[in-house]
Amino acid sequence: MTKQLSYKLLIIALSFSVSSCAVFQPKDKKATAQASEKPESKDKNGIKPYNKVITKDAKSDKGLFTVHKVDENYFYEIPDSLLNREMLTVTRIAKTANGIGFGGGKQDTQVHKWERKNNQLLLRVVSHEVFAADSLPVHEAVENSNFEPILQAFPIKAFNKDSLSRNYVIDVTDLYTKDVMALGLPDRDRKEYKVSRLDDARSYIDTIKSFPENIEVRHVKTYNASNAPSNESAGSISLEFSNSMILLPKEPMKRRYFDQRVGWFARGQVDYGLDVQKSKTIRYLDRWRLEVKDEDLEKFKNGELVEPKKQIVYYIDRATPKQWVPYIKQGINDWQVAFEAAGFKNAL
Repeated sequence: MTKQLSYKLLIIALSFSVSSCAVFQPKDKKATAQASEKPESKDKNGIKPYNKVITKDAKSDKGLFTVHKVDENYFYEIPDSLLNREMLTVTRIAKTANGIGFGGGKQDTQVHKWERKNNQLLLRVVSHEVFAADSLPVHEAVENSNFEPILQAFPIKAFNKDSLSRNYVIDVTDLYTKDVMALGLPDRDRKEYKVSRLDDARSYIDTIKSFPENIEVRHVKTYNASNAPSNESAGSISLEFSNSMILLPKEPMKRRYFDQRVGWFARGQVDYGLDVQKSKTIRYLDRWRLEVKDEDLEKFKNGELVEPKKQIVYYIDRATPKQWVPYIKQGINDWQVAFEAAGFKNAL
Protein backbone atom coordinates (compact mmCIF):
# COMPACT_ATOMS: atom_id res chain seq x y z
CA MET A 1 0.00 0.00 0.00
CA THR A 2 2.82 2.36 0.78
CA LYS A 3 4.52 1.79 -2.63
CA GLN A 4 1.23 2.32 -4.54
CA LEU A 5 0.57 5.53 -2.61
CA SER A 6 4.07 6.80 -3.50
CA TYR A 7 3.44 6.14 -7.21
CA LYS A 8 0.13 8.04 -7.06
CA LEU A 9 1.78 11.02 -5.35
CA LEU A 10 4.57 11.03 -7.97
CA ILE A 11 2.04 11.00 -10.86
CA ILE A 12 0.08 13.87 -9.26
CA ALA A 13 3.29 15.89 -8.79
CA LEU A 14 4.37 15.38 -12.42
CA SER A 15 0.90 16.33 -13.70
CA PHE A 16 0.97 19.54 -11.65
CA SER A 17 4.46 20.37 -12.93
CA VAL A 18 3.47 19.93 -16.60
CA SER A 19 0.26 21.96 -16.25
CA SER A 20 2.19 24.72 -14.45
CA CYS A 21 4.68 24.93 -17.30
CA ALA A 22 1.81 25.16 -19.78
CA VAL A 23 0.39 28.17 -17.94
CA PHE A 24 3.63 30.14 -18.34
CA GLN A 25 4.28 29.25 -22.02
CA PRO A 26 3.61 31.98 -24.66
CA LYS A 27 0.45 31.43 -26.68
CA ASP A 28 2.29 31.42 -30.00
CA LYS A 29 5.67 31.91 -31.66
CA LYS A 30 4.78 35.50 -32.67
CA ALA A 31 4.58 36.53 -29.02
CA THR A 32 7.98 34.92 -28.39
CA ALA A 33 9.53 36.81 -31.30
CA GLN A 34 8.03 40.11 -30.19
CA ALA A 35 9.31 39.59 -26.66
CA SER A 36 12.83 38.97 -27.92
CA GLU A 37 12.96 42.01 -30.25
CA LYS A 38 15.19 44.86 -29.14
CA PRO A 39 13.67 48.34 -28.94
CA GLU A 40 14.37 50.46 -32.05
CA SER A 41 17.49 52.59 -31.71
CA LYS A 42 16.80 56.34 -31.53
CA ASP A 43 18.02 59.26 -29.50
CA LYS A 44 16.03 61.16 -26.88
CA ASN A 45 14.69 63.50 -29.56
CA GLY A 46 13.28 60.66 -31.64
CA ILE A 47 15.98 60.93 -34.33
CA LYS A 48 16.88 57.50 -35.72
CA PRO A 49 20.06 56.18 -37.36
CA TYR A 50 20.16 57.07 -41.06
CA ASN A 51 19.84 53.47 -42.28
CA LYS A 52 16.73 52.95 -40.15
CA VAL A 53 14.93 55.75 -42.02
CA ILE A 54 16.48 55.52 -45.49
CA THR A 55 16.53 51.75 -45.79
CA LYS A 56 18.20 49.58 -48.42
CA ASP A 57 14.86 49.44 -50.25
CA ALA A 58 14.73 53.22 -50.72
CA LYS A 59 14.59 54.60 -54.26
CA SER A 60 16.80 57.71 -54.32
CA ASP A 61 17.12 60.57 -56.80
CA LYS A 62 20.05 63.00 -56.40
CA GLY A 63 19.90 66.64 -57.42
CA LEU A 64 19.39 69.99 -55.65
CA PHE A 65 18.84 67.77 -52.63
CA THR A 66 18.33 64.03 -52.60
CA VAL A 67 14.77 62.70 -52.75
CA HIS A 68 14.11 59.27 -51.25
CA LYS A 69 11.00 57.13 -51.65
CA VAL A 70 10.49 54.49 -48.97
CA ASP A 71 7.28 52.52 -49.48
CA GLU A 72 4.69 55.31 -49.99
CA ASN A 73 6.59 58.01 -48.10
CA TYR A 74 8.85 60.66 -49.60
CA PHE A 75 11.88 62.08 -47.80
CA TYR A 76 14.01 65.13 -48.57
CA GLU A 77 17.69 64.98 -47.60
CA ILE A 78 18.63 68.65 -47.36
CA PRO A 79 22.29 69.65 -46.93
CA ASP A 80 23.23 72.23 -44.35
CA SER A 81 24.56 74.48 -47.14
CA LEU A 82 21.02 74.99 -48.50
CA LEU A 83 19.49 76.15 -45.23
CA ASN A 84 18.36 79.80 -45.35
CA ARG A 85 18.83 79.88 -49.14
CA GLU A 86 15.88 81.44 -50.95
CA MET A 87 13.97 79.21 -53.37
CA LEU A 88 11.18 80.18 -55.75
CA THR A 89 8.15 77.85 -55.64
CA VAL A 90 5.74 78.02 -58.58
CA THR A 91 2.46 76.10 -58.42
CA ARG A 92 0.60 75.27 -61.64
CA ILE A 93 -2.33 73.11 -62.66
CA ALA A 94 -0.79 70.33 -64.74
CA LYS A 95 -4.04 68.48 -65.51
CA THR A 96 -7.57 69.69 -64.95
CA ALA A 97 -11.23 68.91 -65.55
CA ASN A 98 -13.38 70.68 -68.13
CA GLY A 99 -14.30 74.17 -66.99
CA ILE A 100 -11.61 74.42 -64.30
CA GLY A 101 -8.83 76.57 -65.70
CA PHE A 102 -6.38 75.04 -68.15
CA GLY A 103 -3.35 72.78 -68.02
CA GLY A 104 -0.26 74.86 -67.25
CA GLY A 105 -2.20 77.68 -65.58
CA LYS A 106 -0.18 79.30 -62.77
CA GLN A 107 -1.92 79.26 -59.39
CA ASP A 108 0.60 80.70 -56.96
CA THR A 109 4.18 81.94 -56.63
CA GLN A 110 6.06 82.14 -53.33
CA VAL A 111 9.64 82.47 -52.15
CA HIS A 112 10.54 79.85 -49.54
CA LYS A 113 13.54 78.98 -47.41
CA TRP A 114 14.43 76.05 -45.17
CA GLU A 115 15.47 76.89 -41.63
CA ARG A 116 16.55 74.70 -38.71
CA LYS A 117 14.90 75.21 -35.32
CA ASN A 118 16.11 72.71 -32.70
CA ASN A 119 15.08 69.29 -34.04
CA GLN A 120 12.84 70.57 -36.79
CA LEU A 121 13.23 72.05 -40.25
CA LEU A 122 10.85 74.93 -40.91
CA LEU A 123 9.64 75.89 -44.37
CA ARG A 124 9.19 79.67 -44.22
CA VAL A 125 7.49 82.03 -46.67
CA VAL A 126 9.79 84.94 -47.54
CA SER A 127 8.33 88.34 -48.40
CA HIS A 128 10.12 91.22 -50.14
CA GLU A 129 7.16 93.60 -50.10
CA VAL A 130 8.75 95.90 -47.50
CA PHE A 131 12.40 96.86 -47.41
CA ALA A 132 15.10 98.94 -45.77
CA ALA A 133 18.83 98.65 -46.45
CA ASP A 134 20.54 96.52 -43.80
CA SER A 135 23.05 99.34 -43.24
CA LEU A 136 20.29 101.57 -41.80
CA PRO A 137 19.03 101.55 -38.18
CA VAL A 138 15.43 101.29 -39.39
CA HIS A 139 16.25 97.92 -40.99
CA GLU A 140 15.72 96.12 -37.67
CA ALA A 141 12.26 97.65 -37.21
CA VAL A 142 11.30 96.65 -40.76
CA GLU A 143 12.50 93.09 -40.16
CA ASN A 144 10.49 92.87 -36.92
CA SER A 145 7.38 94.00 -38.79
CA ASN A 146 7.83 91.45 -41.55
CA PHE A 147 8.05 88.18 -39.59
CA GLU A 148 8.14 85.26 -42.03
CA PRO A 149 5.21 82.82 -41.62
CA ILE A 150 5.92 79.10 -41.27
CA LEU A 151 4.27 77.11 -44.04
CA GLN A 152 5.03 73.77 -42.36
CA ALA A 153 7.32 72.27 -39.71
CA PHE A 154 9.08 68.93 -40.25
CA PRO A 155 10.63 66.81 -37.48
CA ILE A 156 14.18 65.77 -38.37
CA LYS A 157 14.03 62.00 -38.85
CA ALA A 158 17.75 61.32 -39.28
CA PHE A 159 21.14 62.86 -40.07
CA ASN A 160 23.41 61.73 -42.87
CA LYS A 161 26.91 62.24 -41.47
CA ASP A 162 28.60 60.26 -44.25
CA SER A 163 28.03 63.00 -46.84
CA LEU A 164 30.41 65.93 -47.46
CA SER A 165 28.08 68.21 -45.50
CA ARG A 166 25.65 67.58 -42.66
CA ASN A 167 22.37 66.50 -44.26
CA TYR A 168 18.93 66.57 -42.62
CA VAL A 169 16.35 63.94 -43.50
CA ILE A 170 12.66 64.93 -43.25
CA ASP A 171 9.41 63.29 -44.32
CA VAL A 172 7.62 65.63 -46.77
CA THR A 173 4.71 63.34 -47.67
CA ASP A 174 2.12 65.44 -45.84
CA LEU A 175 3.33 68.62 -47.55
CA TYR A 176 1.86 67.36 -50.83
CA THR A 177 -0.94 65.03 -49.69
CA LYS A 178 -2.54 67.27 -47.06
CA ASP A 179 -4.38 70.53 -47.70
CA VAL A 180 -1.59 73.10 -47.98
CA MET A 181 -3.32 75.92 -49.87
CA ALA A 182 -0.12 77.50 -51.24
CA LEU A 183 0.65 74.25 -53.10
CA GLY A 184 -2.89 73.47 -54.21
CA LEU A 185 -6.19 75.11 -55.12
CA PRO A 186 -6.20 78.85 -54.26
CA ASP A 187 -8.88 80.45 -52.11
CA ARG A 188 -10.61 82.22 -55.03
CA ASP A 189 -11.31 78.88 -56.75
CA ARG A 190 -12.42 77.22 -53.53
CA LYS A 191 -15.09 79.89 -53.12
CA GLU A 192 -16.20 79.61 -56.75
CA TYR A 193 -16.53 75.82 -56.69
CA LYS A 194 -17.77 75.74 -53.06
CA VAL A 195 -15.03 73.45 -51.86
CA SER A 196 -15.68 72.08 -48.37
CA ARG A 197 -12.52 70.04 -47.79
CA LEU A 198 -9.70 67.99 -49.27
CA ASP A 199 -10.34 64.25 -49.44
CA ASP A 200 -7.08 62.66 -48.24
CA ALA A 201 -8.16 59.19 -49.38
CA ARG A 202 -8.34 60.39 -53.00
CA SER A 203 -5.19 62.52 -52.96
CA TYR A 204 -1.66 61.25 -53.58
CA ILE A 205 1.85 62.05 -54.81
CA ASP A 206 2.52 60.97 -58.38
CA THR A 207 6.22 61.80 -58.74
CA ILE A 208 8.98 63.84 -57.10
CA LYS A 209 12.10 64.37 -59.22
CA SER A 210 15.32 66.12 -58.30
CA PHE A 211 17.41 68.15 -60.75
CA PRO A 212 20.65 70.14 -60.19
CA GLU A 213 18.86 73.43 -59.42
CA ASN A 214 15.23 72.44 -58.84
CA ILE A 215 12.78 69.91 -57.40
CA GLU A 216 9.71 68.99 -59.51
CA VAL A 217 6.63 67.52 -57.82
CA ARG A 218 3.44 66.17 -59.39
CA HIS A 219 0.57 65.41 -57.01
CA VAL A 220 -3.17 64.80 -57.35
CA LYS A 221 -5.64 66.48 -55.03
CA THR A 222 -9.36 65.69 -54.79
CA TYR A 223 -11.68 68.27 -53.24
CA ASN A 224 -15.28 67.83 -52.17
CA ALA A 225 -17.08 70.58 -54.09
CA SER A 226 -20.81 71.27 -54.36
CA ASN A 227 -20.42 73.58 -57.38
CA ALA A 228 -18.12 71.54 -59.62
CA PRO A 229 -18.39 72.80 -63.24
CA SER A 230 -18.06 69.28 -64.67
CA ASN A 231 -18.89 65.77 -63.41
CA GLU A 232 -21.44 67.36 -61.05
CA SER A 233 -22.75 64.00 -59.89
CA ALA A 234 -19.36 63.15 -58.36
CA GLY A 235 -19.62 66.11 -55.97
CA SER A 236 -15.86 66.58 -56.20
CA ILE A 237 -13.04 67.80 -58.42
CA SER A 238 -9.65 66.14 -58.97
CA LEU A 239 -6.67 68.15 -60.21
CA GLU A 240 -3.03 67.31 -60.83
CA PHE A 241 -0.71 70.04 -59.59
CA SER A 242 2.88 70.78 -60.53
CA ASN A 243 5.18 72.38 -57.94
CA SER A 244 8.60 73.64 -58.99
CA MET A 245 11.05 74.61 -56.22
CA ILE A 246 13.97 76.45 -57.82
CA LEU A 247 17.15 77.60 -56.08
CA LEU A 248 17.64 81.36 -56.47
CA PRO A 249 21.11 82.92 -56.94
CA LYS A 250 22.97 83.96 -53.80
CA GLU A 251 23.61 87.35 -55.31
CA PRO A 252 20.46 89.00 -56.72
CA MET A 253 20.66 90.78 -60.05
CA LYS A 254 20.91 94.57 -59.94
CA ARG A 255 17.41 96.04 -60.04
CA ARG A 256 16.17 98.50 -62.63
CA TYR A 257 13.59 101.19 -61.92
CA PHE A 258 10.27 101.10 -63.73
CA ASP A 259 9.39 104.06 -65.95
CA GLN A 260 5.71 104.47 -66.78
CA ARG A 261 6.65 105.84 -70.21
CA VAL A 262 7.77 102.33 -71.17
CA GLY A 263 5.14 99.60 -70.91
CA TRP A 264 6.49 96.52 -69.16
CA PHE A 265 5.77 94.16 -66.27
CA ALA A 266 6.77 95.60 -62.90
CA ARG A 267 6.25 95.13 -59.18
CA GLY A 268 6.39 97.44 -56.19
CA GLN A 269 8.29 97.40 -52.92
CA VAL A 270 7.71 99.70 -49.95
CA ASP A 271 11.05 101.27 -49.02
CA TYR A 272 11.33 102.62 -45.44
CA GLY A 273 14.94 103.70 -45.78
CA LEU A 274 14.59 106.72 -48.07
CA ASP A 275 15.54 110.28 -47.12
CA VAL A 276 12.01 111.56 -47.79
CA GLN A 277 11.01 110.88 -44.14
CA LYS A 278 8.23 108.54 -45.18
CA SER A 279 7.74 105.13 -46.71
CA LYS A 280 7.41 105.09 -50.47
CA THR A 281 6.49 102.42 -53.00
CA ILE A 282 9.29 101.95 -55.53
CA ARG A 283 8.48 100.00 -58.69
CA TYR A 284 11.02 97.78 -60.42
CA LEU A 285 11.01 96.04 -63.78
CA ASP A 286 10.57 92.29 -64.06
CA ARG A 287 13.41 91.41 -66.37
CA TRP A 288 15.52 88.58 -67.66
CA ARG A 289 18.88 87.86 -66.05
CA LEU A 290 21.01 88.50 -69.13
CA GLU A 291 24.65 88.96 -68.15
CA VAL A 292 27.83 89.47 -70.13
CA LYS A 293 30.49 86.75 -70.00
CA ASP A 294 33.61 87.89 -68.14
CA GLU A 295 35.82 87.37 -71.20
CA ASP A 296 33.47 89.50 -73.37
CA LEU A 297 33.16 92.45 -71.01
CA GLU A 298 35.55 94.71 -72.97
CA LYS A 299 33.83 93.87 -76.27
CA PHE A 300 30.47 94.73 -74.72
CA LYS A 301 31.78 98.08 -73.46
CA ASN A 302 33.09 98.83 -76.96
CA GLY A 303 29.64 98.30 -78.47
CA GLU A 304 30.19 94.83 -79.95
CA LEU A 305 27.40 92.26 -79.82
CA VAL A 306 28.11 89.42 -77.36
CA GLU A 307 26.29 86.27 -76.32
CA PRO A 308 24.94 86.18 -72.74
CA LYS A 309 26.18 83.84 -70.02
CA LYS A 310 22.82 82.11 -70.12
CA GLN A 311 20.29 82.34 -72.93
CA ILE A 312 16.55 82.79 -72.51
CA VAL A 313 14.94 79.45 -73.38
CA TYR A 314 11.30 79.01 -74.38
CA TYR A 315 9.62 75.62 -74.50
CA ILE A 316 6.65 75.03 -76.81
CA ASP A 317 4.13 72.61 -75.32
CA ARG A 318 4.18 69.29 -77.19
CA ALA A 319 0.37 69.44 -77.32
CA THR A 320 0.55 72.55 -79.55
CA PRO A 321 -0.85 71.87 -83.05
CA LYS A 322 2.11 71.43 -85.41
CA GLN A 323 0.85 73.97 -87.93
CA TRP A 324 1.11 76.72 -85.28
CA VAL A 325 4.64 75.94 -84.09
CA PRO A 326 6.58 77.83 -86.84
CA TYR A 327 4.58 81.00 -86.18
CA ILE A 328 5.08 80.78 -82.41
CA LYS A 329 8.83 80.37 -82.93
CA GLN A 330 8.86 83.32 -85.32
CA GLY A 331 6.99 85.50 -82.83
CA ILE A 332 9.58 84.71 -80.17
CA ASN A 333 12.57 85.22 -82.46
CA ASP A 334 11.25 88.62 -83.54
CA TRP A 335 12.44 89.84 -80.15
CA GLN A 336 16.08 89.12 -81.08
CA VAL A 337 16.27 92.57 -82.66
CA ALA A 338 15.34 94.26 -79.36
CA PHE A 339 17.99 92.29 -77.45
CA GLU A 340 20.59 93.16 -80.08
CA ALA A 341 19.82 96.81 -79.41
CA ALA A 342 20.72 96.08 -75.79
CA GLY A 343 24.05 94.51 -76.87
CA PHE A 344 23.23 90.79 -76.94
CA LYS A 345 23.15 88.42 -79.89
CA ASN A 346 21.47 85.00 -79.77
CA ALA A 347 19.78 86.00 -76.52
CA LEU A 348 16.85 83.66 -77.22
